[in-house]
Amino acid sequence: MKKITALSALSAAAMAIPAQAEVAPTDKIFSYRYTSYQESDAPRERTFTPELGRYQIEVQQFGYQTPLDESWYLASELQFETMSGASPTQTYKDANGKSALTMSGASIEEQRIDIKVAPKKYFAHGTAGGLVALSKENDYESIALGLDGTLEIFDKHTTLIGSLSVSNDKLSPTDARISASRTEADGRKKRSFSVYEGINQIIDKYSSFQAGISYTQLTGYLSDPYKFEDRRPGSRDQVTFSVQHKQFSNVLDGAALHSSYRYYYDDWGIESHTLDVKWAQSFNLGKTRLIATPLVRYYTQTKANFYSLEQNPTDDLLNSSDYRLSSYGAITIGLNSELKFKQWALHLDWQQYTSREIMALFGRDSDETPALVNFSTFTAGIDYKF
Repeated sequence: MKKITALSALSAAAMAIPAQAEVAPTDKIFSYRYTSYQESDAPRERTFTPELGRYQIEVQQFGYQTPLDESWYLASELQFETMSGASPTQTYKDANGKSALTMSGASIEEQRIDIKVAPKKYFAHGTAGGLVALSKENDYESIALGLDGTLEIFDKHTTLIGSLSVSNDKLSPTDARISASRTEADGRKKRSFSVYEGINQIIDKYSSFQAGISYTQLTGYLSDPYKFEDRRPGSRDQVTFSVQHKQFSNVLDGAALHSSYRYYYDDWGIESHTLDVKWAQSFNLGKTRLIATPLVRYYTQTKANFYSLEQNPTDDLLNSSDYRLSSYGAITIGLNSELKFKQWALHLDWQQYTSREIMALFGRDSDETPALVNFSTFTAGIDYKF
């Protein structure tokens, strides 16, 4: 199935905030990223089944960006992903009242390919863009369409930002006849609609502030057919509020502090808070330029209304023991680096993610969640402008 992971190839943040209007890029850019994602093993003392090894994912991304004329620019991306490992199927309370974990019996091996094409038109006071994205893996197909735009006002110091997207996904679980949940999910669809509105304000030549609100509606089959006793509602409404601040500094050869906060709420009962801080430090090394960006992120969420560790719940009730719907907190630390030399740019990024029940700031649950994941990612990449 489609996975939600932390995999992404992140470029180092821009060191200064442009004071002039956006103009169409004139460079052609070829980019490549390799990302390795490794989850820690499940805890032996809390896992009922013998399999402990969790997901290991490798991603290769090829990007190409090119101007089409003086006002049009095209960005495209091709991504290959391979995944192996076992996944949690259920967490329940055993006879002693302790949380026990079951894992899928055999290592899953899957491949996914993603294709994205995003043209953008540049105007005197803004932009208008589109997106077409296709995704195909062993048991999942997805198509997504999107539109986005910006409008600069008040002498181009204020930018209005908007976007919307729709997606249509089709499920085809592996070995669909092996369980009733997989049979039920086979051929089912999931749809999404998202809209975002935001505003970016340049405060002065050293700082800017952005705020936004987004709404997403999911409908269709939202349960996980690979998990036991997983029955979720057929719709999900999600609302997000976010703010960002960027502050340029003259420390050494230039630096920028990036800070952001996000509040999330959905009608499944989950609320979350995310605080993200990055410091992008520039070093001029002769003909090369190094940008090193250490980062730290804290995340906390409450549990869904129907999250439960009951081993055999009533069939007509909503229920899920998916750790992603539990109450927990998480901390991510990392270091992103970019080395620029003439037309070349080398990227090396590392992140470590750790989650625990006791790290939750609100709605902390007394039940343990041994399925909570810890993982690390490493990304290496290169850009070439011509």
